[in-house]
Amino acid sequence: MNLDEPTRARIRSLLDSSEVLLFMKGTREAPQCGFSATVVALLDRFVPDYATFDVLTDPALREGIKEYSSWPTIPQLYVRGELVGGCDIVRELYDSGELAETLGLPQGAAPETPRIALSDAAAEAMRAALAEAPEGHVIQLAVDARWRAQLLLGPPEPGMLRAESGDVAVHVDPTSAPRALDASIDLVRLEGRGTGFQVRLPRAPAGA
Repeated sequence: MNLDEPTRARIRSLLDSSEVLLFMKGTREAPQCGFSATVVALLDRFVPDYATFDVLTDPALREGIKEYSSWPTIPQLYVRGELVGGCDIVRELYDSGELAETLGLPQGAAPETPRIALSDAAAEAMRAALAEAPEGHVIQLAVDARWRAQLLLGPPEPGMLRAESGDVAVHVDPTSAPRALDASIDLVRLEGRGTGFQVRLPRAPAGA
């Protein structure tokens, strides 16, 4: 299809309004495809605030952005008005350690391995989870740019740091490591939902 001028103008206006903009399916809080969810998860590690546009709400723009960029798929990430790429490109930039630079973030020294304290109950629950997990899976702690903590069980990513607490190791990605300094993890009872892990982050700013 030919990109009409009104749609081209709308795309330019969106790009001019945000330094980091992701054209995606769904929203940041509720992605509607796995590729969009992957890019959101990676951006969340670095950027507290960035703009998204849900192409599912606008068929003309959904097709128009493909013509504008000469990129055939969604999601599409733009930084300062320039196309970075889709899910595979963003993932490659993350794995190579280049995503922060692409986003225009300052480069600091290599992060230190955080100290993470586990309660006896948390450590026991993690041992049980690892005993039932596929070979090679590890406990992972991710803390995104909005200071939301998430515990995961899966194969380790490149460059992860290994924080040991007794005989249990928690793996932390380099972007999460500074936020996870001096973290503590406990197993607590959740009202009406059994038990779950509670992560405390003493380095989190007030209100996070």
